[in-house]
Amino acid sequence: MVSVNFENVVKRYEDGTVAVQGLDLAIEDGEFLVLLGPSGCGKSTTLRMLAGLEEITEGDVRIDGVRVNDLPAGARGLGMVFQSYALYPHMNIFENLAFGIRRFRGDAKLGEDEILQRVEEMSIMLGLTSELEKLPKELSGGQRQRVALGRALIKRPQVLLMDEPLSNLDAELRHQMRNEIRRLHDELGTTTIYVTHDQIEAMTLADRIAIMDKGVLQQHCPPLDAYNNPANEFVEGFLVKHLNDIKETAETLFKD
Repeated sequence: MVSVNFENVVKRYEDGTVAVQGLDLAIEDGEFLVLLGPSGCGKSTTLRMLAGLEEITEGDVRIDGVRVNDLPAGARGLGMVFQSYALYPHMNIFENLAFGIRRFRGDAKLGEDEILQRVEEMSIMLGLTSELEKLPKELSGGQRQRVALGRALIKRPQVLLMDEPLSNLDAELRHQMRNEIRRLHDELGTTTIYVTHDQIEAMTLADRIAIMDKGVLQQHCPPLDAYNNPANEFVEGFLVKHLNDIKETAETLFKD
């Protein structure tokens, strides 16, 4: 497992828009960090800069101490799970899981026995052993998201990146998948960076949360620390008031 560091990172577009401003953020080895904030706050841009999908205007991004600004996305040792499942519709689940590791080259190239072993291990871990011969269209939304997660994890990435991976699921499936994602993290210990605008998701998944607004990091700490000691009015309104409103609504609905 590895650490990740953003050092005074800026993302500025050609039209002058600044999406991320002077971001200093350290993600520890094996940590589950959630980037939290409203739409347009810069959280997904931050993730995409780390993934190599967006150029960095200023500053440095380091993975395990190595500056990766100029490394192509495929050379960074990352796994990524997107909002859409992005599964290959013509491939069955076994083929979807195996696709990425079949493309390893050089010293990383795997033999067929190792590929079969990894797919078997991942399918057991994700409860997909009875689905391997099915096509993605034959699975539920939750099962498809598990396949997307498995396809990222089967590569044994240094860092796992997730960008709003549960937003297409209904409330019950989101709850189930939150538990599944946290269980897998506790089991595997992969350094994980997870983007969401959902405060409940952030509070239930994160070791620490990094709350952003208008491209600026507002607070970085364990979730309960942010709730109990918000750094400013934005955190107070976006996190604390929202959670208190949910609690008050629930108490009203279920009181005798």
